[in-house]
Amino acid sequence: MKSDLTKRNYTRQSHVLVNARTALSKSEIDIILILMTAISIEDKDFKDYEFSIKELEERMGHKLQSQQLKKIVKSLMSKPIEFPLEIDGEWEIFNWFSYFKYGSDGLITCRFDKFLKPFMLDLKKRFVIGDLRMLLPMKSGYSKRIYLLLKEYAKLGRRTFNVKELQEMLKVPDGMKRFDNFKRQILKRAEADINKFTDLEVTLSEKKRGKKVIEVTYHIRKNQIDLKSFISIIREMYVNRLLYHTTDGRPLKCSEKGLLYYADINDNINKRDSQKLWEYLHEHREHLECYEKFDEKEAIKRLVLADEYSFIKYMREKFTNKDIFRTMNEKSNKEMLISISFTGDLYDKVTGDYFERVESLNLWNKMYRLAKRGEIELF
Repeated sequence: MKSDLTKRNYTRQSHVLVNARTALSKSEIDIILILMTAISIEDKDFKDYEFSIKELEERMGHKLQSQQLKKIVKSLMSKPIEFPLEIDGEWEIFNWFSYFKYGSDGLITCRFDKFLKPFMLDLKKRFVIGDLRMLLPMKSGYSKRIYLLLKEYAKLGRRTFNVKELQEMLKVPDGMKRFDNFKRQILKRAEADINKFTDLEVTLSEKKRGKKVIEVTYHIRKNQIDLKSFISIIREMYVNRLLYHTTDGRPLKCSEKGLLYYADINDNINKRDSQKLWEYLHEHREHLECYEKFDEKEAIKRLVLADEYSFIKYMREKFTNKDIFRTMNEKSNKEMLISISFTGDLYDKVTGDYFERVESLNLWNKMYRLAKRGEIELF
């Protein structure tokens, strides 16, 4: 059987859908986002998506028994999407999926609800792009939702929410609506998750009326060094260098194999504790011993330009649908504007045409040489 789950990492959805009112758990939003990547940019209608539970597990990154999946799907099917309309008192409520089916052979079949077509298919303007490599690692469904809400406003540098309206958008339960709970459990956690795992770096501020907080603003800028990039930099440039002293005074270093260890006894740290330590080091990186003369941009640049493979991987992650550079088409003698599609392929933004394999390889090589000369801005 050919699976309908692809290796694509990008999702596209209308800003209307991103801003709709819906309550989703981490697992529920993960399933939706993974299935969104099965939609091709050329699709004009939804279809039945068929895949195995094992393939879904691989994409979600954890085991998923059939009864557990059934529980998640039943919960998901009971959580519709509410679209408040601009006319007072009007509303629309849709479901995410028309149906889900699980067979004795372990095959899953499902279909998005037809009423979602305007918000997920043939999108021409005002859509939000999400990257599973950033979204899936976040442990909170609220963090994923807030990231997508902020992604739409990334170029503006900030987004302000009325507290009550944001709570309605996220369908926050009553127990979290008191602002101190809402801030601690949802807003600040989203700030930490977004800064740790995504391409955005955000800070939260509040606006009060009297003693009551009525608005919150996320200030947005490009994240130059997310957790994944940070770990890569340490493993590449700071092998066996002192990183940090723990609270009990133990020296922490990274080995040639990329493993954290206590330097006083040369003892490698287990995988579970290492993950927590990496996250802690990332959050407190300005205090690391090895960072005295550290230039984050220069370090990332060195990693990206180390070889053409690293460069292409970085460009596909960071420059989807962006204007990269202009060059002449040797056949037509017309100017082309080179960009990268959601599938990672090069195309001409002027004509919308994709390049054949040989021409694409030549363009990647040219782009790499331009970047090494500083003629393409990487950040």
